[in-house]
Amino acid sequence: MRSFSGITLFPALVLGLVFAPSVSAQKSLDAFAQTALQDLAASVDVISKNDRELSKIGKGYVDVYGLTSQELWVKDPDRVVFQGKKGILTLRYVTNPPRKLTEVATLRIRKVEDISKEPGKGDSIADFGVVTRNWATKVQSKWLRVEQRDGKSLQVFEVWEASDPLYKNTIWIDPATRTLVERIAHHRNPNKPGFKKRFVFSEPKQYSGAWVPTRVDLYNGEGKLAASMRYESIRVNSGLQDKLFSF
Repeated sequence: MRSFSGITLFPALVLGLVFAPSVSAQKSLDAFAQTALQDLAASVDVISKNDRELSKIGKGYVDVYGLTSQELWVKDPDRVVFQGKKGILTLRYVTNPPRKLTEVATLRIRKVEDISKEPGKGDSIADFGVVTRNWATKVQSKWLRVEQRDGKSLQVFEVWEASDPLYKNTIWIDPATRTLVERIAHHRNPNKPGFKKRFVFSEPKQYSGAWVPTRVDLYNGEGKLAASMRYESIRVNSGLQDKLFSF
């Protein structure tokens, strides 16, 4: 009986060693991060928007994409200022973890939120399709696979914040430019069908040794195109001051 068990067990062990996923095959997110990028600034041109489809993501998206004269400033990895105009009013949103500011100075509106437990409510450099080493080491990540798309071998990862593990994102990275090609934000409830939103990044260009996607298309959970935008007047590593993100 022992001899029979040994005969059947040995091939199973060999097959397991041959076909089991190799630990060495697992890839690290920071291996695909850019090291040259420290900060960036740009103006935002909204090419198209569909308020009906945007509202399926959230009312805030209708408001934000309806702003004019949009500008943004980002400092690696998670300090972001975004502002735009609605008529004569200037709306300003500042992410500087663990807090986020929403401000309309003319109306004396100033709302500060603690986002330490839900950092997904804030913005980060990855929201603009850029992967930096600081961001890659700040988040938790799991390598999923290599995916062939348009002749490119994209690296696919699942990422999340340690303080908000239920809010997971799947990202596709182009190793050639080390920029995001796609990002899907999932619902916090894993039993909820579909996803919350999907970003598709394209038309990357190089600035001061760093790559930045210049076009972003946003889709809602039904897969409908909700908005498209283009980044213009991009400045990389201009030395943005910390006080710009203070409040």
